[in-house]
Amino acid sequence: MATMKDYMPSVTDLTPGTQGFEVEKLQTYLAKYGYLESDVSDRFGTRSVLTATTTPEKGNFDETTVQALTRFQEFNHLPVTGVLDKATQALMTQPRCGFPDLAEFANTGRKWPTTNLTYGFQEFTPDLPAAQVIQAVEQAFALWNSVTALRFTRVPIASTPNIIIRFAAGDHGDGSAFDGGGGVLAHAFFPPVPPNPPEPIQGDAHFDEAEPWTVTVPPPAGTFDLVTVAAHEFGHSLGLGHSTVAGSLMAPFYGGPHRFLHSDDIAGIQSIYGGYSIAHASWIHGTSIQVELPDQIEAIRRFGFFTRITGKPSTTNWFHFAIPTPVIVNGDRKEVGPVILRFRTLSNKAIVRDVHIYDGEARIVAHDGVNLSGDHFFERFGVPHSPPVLWGLGISLGVTFGTGTAAERSMDFISAGCDFRP
Repeated sequence: MATMKDYMPSVTDLTPGTQGFEVEKLQTYLAKYGYLESDVSDRFGTRSVLTATTTPEKGNFDETTVQALTRFQEFNHLPVTGVLDKATQALMTQPRCGFPDLAEFANTGRKWPTTNLTYGFQEFTPDLPAAQVIQAVEQAFALWNSVTALRFTRVPIASTPNIIIRFAAGDHGDGSAFDGGGGVLAHAFFPPVPPNPPEPIQGDAHFDEAEPWTVTVPPPAGTFDLVTVAAHEFGHSLGLGHSTVAGSLMAPFYGGPHRFLHSDDIAGIQSIYGGYSIAHASWIHGTSIQVELPDQIEAIRRFGFFTRITGKPSTTNWFHFAIPTPVIVNGDRKEVGPVILRFRTLSNKAIVRDVHIYDGEARIVAHDGVNLSGDHFFERFGVPHSPPVLWGLGISLGVTFGTGTAAERSMDFISAGCDFRP
């Protein structure tokens, strides 16, 4: 959804040597995201190696401006023309994160000195019920929990959480005012550089209240997926910069719902915090799958190593795995780590829409709107706060079946498990 802001150039085919107000807007845009010298890098706690080393002449498409524009094009996989062409100008109008672009994606030197992090809400958005915002944030943190030892626990704002979450509009007191609907969707701040203690605002994540937020997938026209944007911003809160890899969660521009980590995101976060320890791994076979609504199943067949289920057209069903759970081992109560699912759908007429994780009767996290189809032979789903196990772990998959042939409406359940943590 393109939006024109007063700092975005509104014309194309600006070339070196051009002068005027449109060039000045181009320079403002490039400075805003770290390609030209400004105080933006200092405000966000980092200095970009992409920043031009000389100051351009205001309103003059000089060599410094060409250098900055070329670096912007390189970073975002655009044709490197050194002129403001249509493709470059069009990208500049797209909604994005307000954090400056960095050449060093992963190891910025900034990280939390602990893996047990707390977060709290200073404000909520009126666009959604508070419970939906909390669930969306939990789902976003769960992505980073699924591949690291990081644990995220919600606490009252009075408890001084590590990460403060705000929904605010315009000038909200951090030196980086939001620009209204479209444009900058959100921004977050890096953690401290160890061994320095954290300072106020470090790690905090701010969301533009002028944006229409949603948790519905696919999002209604003109709205933005809160889970996706929050997961991206929390990457910054943990020490990640922007990625140049197309398809990564940490790419700077918003491209619609993206509720998963790319291999580049995983490599980046693990370069800072490492992976996680496994105290006990427990799995169960796909032939043990339980069907919630048998009357909505057209066919079910249990093979030697999986169960194939064909859903009736235009139905939604839930399927349940009961994971063998080592609650206490040698006197130690284990903690819930990521759960892993192995499945495949035979077409996009069968889609895993939601994945819910339970301990006994209590749902401990909901991964909604994941919308997975095709081959998923090792798909992790995190539990952000990694709670102690109390009763027994269960995994529920909400699956939608569309129209089409029986083969197209089929899904293979192979196995499910959990990496329990010490």
